[in-house]
Amino acid sequence: MANKSIILLPMLLLVSAVAMCLSEGAIVSESSSDEGIQRALSSLAAGRHEEAERIASRVAAGESEGAWRAWLIVATARHRLEKYPQAAEAYKQFLSLCQSPSERTYVKEQINRCRLATDKSARPVVVSELLSAKQRAKLSTVDNRKFTESSEHFVVRSHNSELAKLIVKQAEIALRRICRVILAGQDYPHSVNIYVWSNAAQYRKHAVSAPEWSGGGFSLRQDKNGQFIRRIDLTQLGKDGLFDTNMLDRVLPHEMCHLVLAEFFGDAPCPLALNEGLAMMAEASVDNSRVLLAGTALLGDKKIPLRKLLMAERCNAENAAVFYAESFSLTAYLHKRMTPGQFREMLTHIKTGCPLEEAIQRALYVPIDETFLKCLSTAWEAETLRQWQFLNALD
Repeated sequence: MANKSIILLPMLLLVSAVAMCLSEGAIVSESSSDEGIQRALSSLAAGRHEEAERIASRVAAGESEGAWRAWLIVATARHRLEKYPQAAEAYKQFLSLCQSPSERTYVKEQINRCRLATDKSARPVVVSELLSAKQRAKLSTVDNRKFTESSEHFVVRSHNSELAKLIVKQAEIALRRICRVILAGQDYPHSVNIYVWSNAAQYRKHAVSAPEWSGGGFSLRQDKNGQFIRRIDLTQLGKDGLFDTNMLDRVLPHEMCHLVLAEFFGDAPCPLALNEGLAMMAEASVDNSRVLLAGTALLGDKKIPLRKLLMAERCNAENAAVFYAESFSLTAYLHKRMTPGQFREMLTHIKTGCPLEEAIQRALYVPIDETFLKCLSTAWEAETLRQWQFLNALD
């Protein structure tokens, strides 16, 4: 089992893409005399990814003894810059020079992440940015008839034929992203009924277990024959009587993620912060207001400490916004800094009854230690504040 401090150090430095290889000594030791490698690592740790790529590329091109290390830094920098095809090529160069089984496993997972990032079928689609005014007007109409559209996983019923077609398409895209990217390869061989109600009153009247304030919800129940009934209820029109694009961009993938998680965990309780965080990650785009609120909360007196966040079973009305913001921030942080295999393993440990704190340590092969949560909190808060500062600078 790797030493805990070696694995935690990259997390604290926010250089997670290199973290698992550091734990095995894959990149470089502190005593290394390779100045180029050290400079590239320092740039990577400081978030200067273009600089790290440029320095490491020169080392790699020189085919020196440290070229194999340099290729991993090049790949990591490109990955963080979202240059996925180029990152995959650099990872492959590293594979051609590295024989360590554990390091090769890590890099192959990163190549798969790059492939998924360029997989159009699993990319989030922000529908509101694609619809013309004419299309929105058509989607605002409510017919007396009910139209049905079907796909591999969904049966959609709506009082607007165009909307039924659009939802069945976007539902498949959202499900692929949830299962492949967010949940790291979760299977979902089931069929889900989606009901679209014309307005909030109709939604509240017909939806199953729908909170009064919500515009969408999911349910998973057994009928009298023991068959599971999977269902998502949505609202077509907003308060202004016009088509609510938020239903497609956020509510549909959000509720679908909750449904997939409910089936994955079964009777095991999924920590509320993780459950809501993953559902928010499933939405078509990042809500920067959550990122800003999380940073503001961590700096002020409304902060929810990490331990309290992980133990929460429900959020109170007075701190709901902060709870959701911090939950999204924490979940996104963990998802980005763990390999798909590690993240999947973490979920599996939770399913077997481990608290989230322990599940993370087990997935990282870190000895169970009471200081871990404090280290994790420090690293997560530092990254959250870095994002908060960046968004404020853009404003």
